[in-house]
Amino acid sequence: MIEINLIITDDSEIFRFGVKSILEEEENYKINFCETSGSTELFHLLENKDFKPDIILLDVKLKKHASLSGIEIAKRIKLSRSDIKIIILTAFDDKDVLRQALEVGVDGFLPKESISDEIIESIKTVMSGTNYLGKTIPFEAIQYAFNKTPKRYDILTKAEKTIFILISEGHTNTEIAEKLHISVHTVETHKSNVKNKLEIKCDVDFLAIAIEDEIDEVMKFYNLRKGITI
Repeated sequence: MIEINLIITDDSEIFRFGVKSILEEEENYKINFCETSGSTELFHLLENKDFKPDIILLDVKLKKHASLSGIEIAKRIKLSRSDIKIIILTAFDDKDVLRQALEVGVDGFLPKESISDEIIESIKTVMSGTNYLGKTIPFEAIQYAFNKTPKRYDILTKAEKTIFILISEGHTNTEIAEKLHISVHTVETHKSNVKNKLEIKCDVDFLAIAIEDEIDEVMKFYNLRKGITI
């Protein structure tokens, strides 16, 4: 069992209780909790030698000590304690906040509406050394935040990416199901999710997007060189 020291910083006691309740159900992790409702409490806790946090769940907008935002708090912590992982929690769909969070070096960014579905996954991801962006964050916000054009394919889950690649390579639903040892219905569900996320109208668009994004597996499958368009 993996042990994690975690701080939840949010001015809502009810929200903190809800997050703790979700995390306490996780069987593979032993999570030691500390709670704070504002920046002053948080910084005092970080000075405590008896508790060394691995990760902080930090609300982006704290009513207490409102002059200091979650982004500013994260920046100060990262400058002095870069070893601590920080996941920003937000109730706002604001691309500027996402961009600022990434600029100060936070490890994750999660809309509060996704807490029940993604909080455990986000913690596991950042603890493994990989950044985590909530699945409900609009593609346009991610594009703006990174100030570049990311691959549309990047917003897909691992399972959806696998389905996307196999469809791009011309495999049928039945062939994919047999290859991955899953049901045709599961393939169809993933395929439908991919089409909705990428606004795909027909199967030909799978290959067009794969080539546009220069997905390595598809480019090698068709023996294509990067830099071409379709």
